[in-house]
Amino acid sequence: MAKSDIKLKIPSAAFYIEPVRAFIGNLAQSLGFSRKRVADIQLVLDEICSNAVHHGSIDATVGVKLRIRIDTHSLEILVRDTGSRHTGEKSWLTHERLAEIEANRSPSSESGHGIFIAKSLADTYEIQSNAVGGTDVRVIFELLKPNNLKL
Repeated sequence: MAKSDIKLKIPSAAFYIEPVRAFIGNLAQSLGFSRKRVADIQLVLDEICSNAVHHGSIDATVGVKLRIRIDTHSLEILVRDTGSRHTGEKSWLTHERLAEIEANRSPSSESGHGIFIAKSLADTYEIQSNAVGGTDVRVIFELLKPNNLKL
């Protein structure tokens, strides 16, 4: 398969995450990911999009951008938000804030688990501030061929 780029923009509302999740699931399945790996990819997408919508969006009209890159060896998903709802506050997830979230994560808390899930399930996980004052979260899922399966 040749490299492909898919760009999507959704309003900053949780309602729009499920259709993107379904699309990514169908795409991953057609690329040859196992059923379990498709579920992992969908869960990671759900978590990073939910964070972008709930923490990193100015309002629903600005939206959240996604860039999906596919090639013969991987599926890459970049989720970009535009910044916090709070005036004067920039990226919702700085490296300092990430360390704080990870330090305070506990089974009894409802928050902070999405980042841990994304980092645990994606083959590559990167987070950085973007030029528009928001956060970019990039995850990559490697497509393992039968001759390079890890045992």
